[in-house]
Amino acid sequence: MRDFGIVALLSVVATAAAPTVPSSSVESYVTGKSTQQFADCYRRTQARDGESLWYVADRRQVALSNLGAPAVRQPYFIEIRDRGTLREILLRGAASGGREAQGVSQCV
Repeated sequence: MRDFGIVALLSVVATAAAPTVPSSSVESYVTGKSTQQFADCYRRTQARDGESLWYVADRRQVALSNLGAPAVRQPYFIEIRDRGTLREILLRGAASGGREAQGVSQCV
């Protein structure tokens, strides 16, 4: 029984010490601005903060991200999806109250 207690204690310690993978949180916003208006606004907020940003568009959506910028460990992605008269903005991989989320909130 004592051996079981030691093994259980060691497994708890090992689990607590193991690195964690950040959750893939997704924040959703809706805006009446055009895709270009939102993207331009967000680009300005990030340039003001000195952040790198890339922009990719296809027929269905536009993506903004800091992927590939120097010193970026965990990139974030902003997907802008056209929903007729509205645009759905999805923020993935960014801190809930972080600079990216604040920039999106300012621009929606």
